[in-house]
Amino acid sequence: MSRNTAQKPPTPAQIRARAVEWYERQIAVIALAHGPSWPEHREWIEAYLKEEIRERLLALGWRPKA
Repeated sequence: MSRNTAQKPPTPAQIRARAVEWYERQIAVIALAHGPSWPEHREWIEAYLKEEIRERLLALGWRPKA
């Protein structure tokens, strides 16, 4: 008997949840690393991380809404 061990691809909701979890973890670690200077770096770092997520989703074949 052979079993199909292939996993189903994640749903859009699962991918979004993973992206949010990754983003929040990154923000927490980076905020700690920057310490008291975090507020002056926050804006550009958040923009960078959001762009990173966008690029990763594009690489998975996702396309932004028009």
